[in-house]
Amino acid sequence: MPGLRCAVWLGHAPAAPRPAVDGALLDGTERARAHRIADPAARAHYIAARAGIRRTLGAALGTAPERLAWGRTPCPGCGSERHGPPVLLGQERRLWLSVSRSGPWWLLALSHAGPVGVDVEAAGDAPGGGVGPAVLRRCFSAAERERIAGLPAAWRQREALRGWVRKEAVGKVLGTGTAAGLHAIEVLAGAWPAGHRTGTVRPPGGSRWPVAELPLGRALVAAVAGPGDGGDAALAGTART
Repeated sequence: MPGLRCAVWLGHAPAAPRPAVDGALLDGTERARAHRIADPAARAHYIAARAGIRRTLGAALGTAPERLAWGRTPCPGCGSERHGPPVLLGQERRLWLSVSRSGPWWLLALSHAGPVGVDVEAAGDAPGGGVGPAVLRRCFSAAERERIAGLPAAWRQREALRGWVRKEAVGKVLGTGTAAGLHAIEVLAGAWPAGHRTGTVRPPGGSRWPVAELPLGRALVAAVAGPGDGGDAALAGTART
């Protein structure tokens, strides 16, 4: 990551699954999670994503992908280490990372400057098949809902999805995920300029966090939060595994 405070990679599962080859790179926890996924396509996507993430991290860090060890830092909300932010173990320098998946797509962020969060969604693949009324009421502020409602009907779902990935990215930076109270994290109103793809947010009682939307075309919507000023995060490349 020369010159970058934060690097982001986009990956895609292969059309022909390779569960034996990819599964050999996974650790026991990852294999157990894969075994619990009932849908064969979803299971294949998960295995391919975890293997792709390991290969990408291994290449970036000069480490064999199967030797990478995952851990979790305590959740800032409740102190549990079962669902806190992910961390790489056994590294000489502290590294922060964040991972997101949507269908066959995955996104990986790696930072050496502080906590980082990413989220990616295939268009129409948000919770419930889209950002529906229940999600809008629970996770978006009144000002954000008003902005979305004021757009032409054909644009509303896209704008809501843009808000969703930004909120998810900030939730991951905070380390509490969706438990952070997403309705209080305004990313479509307030200090965020209309139409802009970068901005800063300040969760109630928290620090200011830069957020940037990643340019991934019409099929995907994605965002990265922290560190730096938002412009320090760059798409390092694609990893079609």
